[in-house]
Amino acid sequence: MDTVTKNKRLIVEFSGWMECDPEETKFQYIGPEQYGLMSTGGQITGDEYMSLPPEKQGDYALECLGKTFMHSRDSGLWQCDIEVDEL
Repeated sequence: MDTVTKNKRLIVEFSGWMECDPEETKFQYIGPEQYGLMSTGGQITGDEYMSLPPEKQGDYALECLGKTFMHSRDSGLWQCDIEVDEL
């Protein structure tokens, strides 16, 4: 990191929605350690996520918002502000 950016941070603020492509949307397991699940990567598709009962869906997090947005079927971005803050 150079001295010009050392005392700054880049902030992206956004709000919107997207209709995900279940085959392209990935979720990462973040729940309690279970034999073999974490060691195999614990990643599932959106199709698999939708088939889980609601209490199990909480054990997964969206892997990458950016990739999901790029592969979305439809979306609406109401706000996307980029700012540089001084620390």
